[in-house]
Amino acid sequence: MKRTLLLLLALGMIAGLTAGCEEKFTQKRFDTMIVKGQTKMEVEKILGKPDARWETSWKWVDFDKGCSGKVVFDKSGKVIGKKWTDSTRDDPDPEKEWTEDELPPSSDGAAQPVGGSSEKTEMMVNP
Repeated sequence: MKRTLLLLLALGMIAGLTAGCEEKFTQKRFDTMIVKGQTKMEVEKILGKPDARWETSWKWVDFDKGCSGKVVFDKSGKVIGKKWTDSTRDDPDPEKEWTEDELPPSSDGAAQPVGGSSEKTEMMVNP
């Protein structure tokens, strides 16, 4: 009885330690779990910390698999586009993924794409 209890306790500890080892940035998670309207916090919870952050877009890179993912946000921090890139697939431009009437309005009320060359680059290195 004591031996069984120790074995169960040991297995529980191993399961607890490996539970957090799930790879967050995967093509499946990117394709199925990132949707229009999500907040930056929701995206980070799904994919983990991005490798690079700009004012209106974030990028994740997996050099081992040769792939990357970019998520584009509007000025309020909600997802408006995404792009996955690897050797077998290249999605359309994330800033043009949805139609123009779905883009956030500019200060004069006209729809305008976000991002572009005016973005401030803020690189972040994950330890």
